[in-house]
Amino acid sequence: MATNTRSTERIDCRVSSNSKSLFARAAKLAGTSLSSFVIEAARERAFRVIDEHERLILNSEARNVFMNALTNPPAPNAALRAAVKKYAVKK
Repeated sequence: MATNTRSTERIDCRVSSNSKSLFARAAKLAGTSLSSFVIEAARERAFRVIDEHERLILNSEARNVFMNALTNPPAPNAALRAAVKKYAVKK
């Protein structure tokens, strides 16, 4: 996923000789530079980790309960009505 933004920041890291050789071999096979390969691999992993932590995955039963709560919400109770009044006063 190439970007059109100019790279101005640096990240320095040390890796073992074996890791560097592995990354260089993969970069060559991918037809890209070592730096580009490592940056793209890190970006892909970063997006995947963020997605895994921000996405809600429900099984069928949980999805049905969730959708039912959205489409048929319970009537506001006293605590909710009080909170709405308190919020309206602050505005």
